[in-house]
Amino acid sequence: MSAYGEFETIMQEERFLVEGLTAMGYKVEVQAAGAALVGYHGDERTETAHVIIRRAQLDSASNDIGFVRGADGHFRAILSEYDRSIGYNEQWLGKVHQHYKESQTMAAAKSKGYIFRRKEVIQTSNGPQIQLQFVAR
Repeated sequence: MSAYGEFETIMQEERFLVEGLTAMGYKVEVQAAGAALVGYHGDERTETAHVIIRRAQLDSASNDIGFVRGADGHFRAILSEYDRSIGYNEQWLGKVHQHYKESQTMAAAKSKGYIFRRKEVIQTSNGPQIQLQFVAR
């Protein structure tokens, strides 16, 4: 059985977390009251989450990945030791955060009346970074 670990994030808005994960190609499950995560044997674990990527979308030996809202309003990622070892680690969480921020930025710009022009992915020494370009009406 692979042990789960919890990892702090700065993400607070469920909508943008779900949109970001969806943009990454995941079909997420949202559970307002929280639901148990499922381990790679199909066993229900004691860990619960509010936003869940079910293991069927990951590797055949994966566990569910979850995001649980903490008392401070921030989501914490719940990742198994095995899943962290196959790439669902801090770097992957960075990509989740990047997609979260992109969704959040698009919504904020739209609410202020800006018009989206283009998205550019720039390769940097820290990995790819997304630049969004807007114009005022």
